Amino acid sequence: MAKPAAAKIDIKTPALIRHERLVVAVLCVLAAARVFIFCAAFPFFNNTDEQAHFDLVLKYSHGHLPRGMENFSAESIRYLALYSSPEFFFGPEHFPDRHFPQPSAATSEVLTEAARSWGNAVNAEAWQPPLYYAIAGLWLKLGQAFGCHEAHLLYWLRFLNVLLVAALVWLSFFAARELFPDQVWLRVCVPFLIAFMPQDMFYGIGNDTLSPLCFGVAFVCLVRWLRAEEPGFWLALSLGIALSATYLTKVSNIPLIVIACLVIVLRCFYQVRSGNIRKALPALGIVLLSIAIPIGGWMMWMQHAFGDMTGSAAHIALSGWSPKPFADWWRHPIFTWRGGSTFVSEVIASLWRGEFIWHGKRLASGLIDMLYVSSSFVLIAFAAADLVRLNHKDKATWQILSIGFLCVLVSAAFLVLISIRFDFGDDFYPSRASPYLWSGRLISGALIPLVLLYVYGLGRSLNWTGRKWLPFVLTAAIAVIATISEIQISTEVFASLYNWFHIP
Repeated sequence: MAKPAAAKIDIKTPALIRHERLVVAVLCVLAAARVFIFCAAFPFFNNTDEQAHFDLVLKYSHGHLPRGMENFSAESIRYLALYSSPEFFFGPEHFPDRHFPQPSAATSEVLTEAARSWGNAVNAEAWQPPLYYAIAGLWLKLGQAFGCHEAHLLYWLRFLNVLLVAALVWLSFFAARELFPDQVWLRVCVPFLIAFMPQDMFYGIGNDTLSPLCFGVAFVCLVRWLRAEEPGFWLALSLGIALSATYLTKVSNIPLIVIACLVIVLRCFYQVRSGNIRKALPALGIVLLSIAIPIGGWMMWMQHAFGDMTGSAAHIALSGWSPKPFADWWRHPIFTWRGGSTFVSEVIASLWRGEFIWHGKRLASGLIDMLYVSSSFVLIAFAAADLVRLNHKDKATWQILSIGFLCVLVSAAFLVLISIRFDFGDDFYPSRASPYLWSGRLISGALIPLVLLYVYGLGRSLNWTGRKWLPFVLTAAIAVIATISEIQISTEVFASLYNWFHIP
């Protein structure tokens, strides 16, 4: 009797997987090192509300939850007085002999003046959800246990981003494996791009840094939910908790949660049609409960403490914004070619490189911004054009790309809605003269879906060459250009007398 032929074993596959994961591990280390260096190089406090975020971290570290739009604490004001650098907002020409003053000493005059200046200041971020501040508060306590204090404690808080960015790079690799299971080069492109993306929100204290990680986990779980015939308990629980964490990190992540819930409902609809709804009900119940209980509990607290379920009404009133009549929405300049292109360009550029200013000017290169905007627009257009083909040939990839597109588009639509809905009055940003809310960090939760679309479009645009390694080469080239540009425009930052490298 003939023996059955032995199944062929691809001996290259295990080695390839080990090599691939080693590359991603190295990328995690490089991303962590880059963030550490730039966190240390920038002094305190930057122009993206770092003062307010630090004040909240400090309050949460003491177990205090804001009960309304509270003033800055006396402890926070002391740090602001001693360690604030004027270099973000002013150039050397504003000071005698064109030299910045030395960092302040802890004299009674300095502290009295700070108390006078900041005593009535209201923390405009007090309405934000608690997850980031609770985690950062525990991190602060850990730093204190290790002996960090004064300026070193401030930088210890920033260095939490070193862990977050390393985790984000590794998570992006898992997300890429869902989309590119058979394309090793493209799988590596996604974490490579995120590892070297010069997004400066990772160089300061702020809740934006946690958003891409939380929704990245939710995105991976959502894809696996769609592919599973019968979603299990742990998948359902992980998806629900990740979506709850996404909301409890930042209110502007609401559009992403809406898209995820829509996908879950559509999946249930198809299961009803196929007669499998009974098998899916337990998992569906777990997802809904793990979303509703944490978010619902927080909303009840906000209703009690702030007077509305999100706290946004208090923030809007403090900012001096006023709602416009519905008919006036459509007269907004964003609906003109010039206004629309300005808005889109600013959103894409700020998603890539952030929003820091230095000496009162944006830390950016016009030429490199053009590269970010043009490449994003062209490559995502390539990915969009491929959706029709995928709908008939590769349903799984079509689902992932469609969800990614919805996440990016709805997040951008959220910024558009805020821009056209309010009269911003005398606010500095957004303003009546420039009524665009273009901050990419506000929608950074969609970072992993955006990079997946970017890399997929890059692969499709080069498919005709037949060289599977070419997308990786171009990705590496973009990363090198972005890194060189970031170093070049930040040269003066490293020389600051207020940064970590110059702490006595």
